[in-house]
Amino acid sequence: MADGMKTEERVAIVGGGITGLTAALELQEAGFETVLFERRESVGGAIRSVRVNNWIVEYGPNTLQVRSERVYDYLEHLGLQDRIVEANPSASSRYVVRNGTLVQLPQSLKEAAFTSLLSRSGRVRVLTEPFRRRGEDKDETLSSFVRRRMGEEFLDYLIDPFVAGIYAGLPDQLSVRFAFPRLYELEQRYGSLSAGAMVKSVQRFMDRSFKTRLISFRDGIAELPEAIAGRLKEVRTGQEVTRLERSREGWVVHSEGMRHGPFGILILNIPLYRYDEQLLDGGGEILDVVRKSGYPPLSILLSGYQKDQIEHPLNGFGFLVPSAEKRKILGTLFSSSLFPGRAPEGHHLLTTFVGGGRQPELAQLESSELMDIVATEHRDLLGVKGEPRFADHIYWPKSIPHYSPDYGGVLSAVETLEKRHKNLYLAGNFRGGISVPDCICNGLDLAGKISDASVS
Repeated sequence: MADGMKTEERVAIVGGGITGLTAALELQEAGFETVLFERRESVGGAIRSVRVNNWIVEYGPNTLQVRSERVYDYLEHLGLQDRIVEANPSASSRYVVRNGTLVQLPQSLKEAAFTSLLSRSGRVRVLTEPFRRRGEDKDETLSSFVRRRMGEEFLDYLIDPFVAGIYAGLPDQLSVRFAFPRLYELEQRYGSLSAGAMVKSVQRFMDRSFKTRLISFRDGIAELPEAIAGRLKEVRTGQEVTRLERSREGWVVHSEGMRHGPFGILILNIPLYRYDEQLLDGGGEILDVVRKSGYPPLSILLSGYQKDQIEHPLNGFGFLVPSAEKRKILGTLFSSSLFPGRAPEGHHLLTTFVGGGRQPELAQLESSELMDIVATEHRDLLGVKGEPRFADHIYWPKSIPHYSPDYGGVLSAVETLEKRHKNLYLAGNFRGGISVPDCICNGLDLAGKISDASVS
């Protein structure tokens, strides 16, 4: 314990994902003594950037969509402003597969009313969306919500692939209120997605102080957690925490056969599926509810080709595959078109996703089988010829938390655990959003909450 540091000013953070890292640094800068425990040898959670010769590949998130000045200011605070790379302007073009062909995705409800992805009746349904009644079911699935407001075709060819790209799941597996709160809010506040989108568009036009930016860093997304960890005074990697105990003096962390503490505050920043009675005594019934959140398996395949091996110009972000197309991949990012330096000169890098909640059994196949599947799909959809010059595969047995229709019960159980244990805070991408910018904001908010509580 640092000289003069009181127990209540010591914070243990278990789990080195972005939320925990951000909270740890913010609290350290507010005068707390923070100690971060991470069971892996590196921090960042699902964020992993790897350089293999002249290929830079992402094993987790590929981009940061920065929607607020707050997040960008935080990146500057970390000294990352000169490391930021903006996405190629052509990345605004995204494609969806329809009838075996890549069709450009509309970027607004107005464009959706004229897109070739929808039939004439489908486009009419979009135009009449403002006349639909507001929904009353707080536990409504995304599929029910979209079908009710926009129609079946809009669901199949615009929302279904979009969900695959974000959650690697299906619209009927997700809650509109928790997984897509902005959509839910538009209907609740304005009675119509179209009307709400128009108001938001005007607000963005009037407030030109910040423009949404799609970014990465020169050596990949992993520069972010590395930058945060580099500023922390005490990061203990390779430390598997096996037990968390509340003593009279404070929290005690058991790891590698040793006791650490006491700590006045404990932040538990791990996935919900890792909660159990051995780690944290919270009552079996509560922990059972907490663990109900699904984390489907996902495989990520990296393929590198010479440019003359690919017929498609790869002029965009990538493509997504609707369930209705009956294919074996969820979609592919044009990684080397998105950001510079991702592939050697004269080559392209493709990042493809397989499995998820849609086809979990495919995610579990061997690398060779998966590479054959991806090669077949790319040959058909992109005109890829020959063998890849580079190939890699990472398998995530449990990938992205699914905010299911009954997710309100999961969050209530999480809050109950916090109430049962003094100065325990549960954090991670299972609450407040799954994107990296969401996690940054959640970490900042959590640190602010703890700081305020300590003052009061």
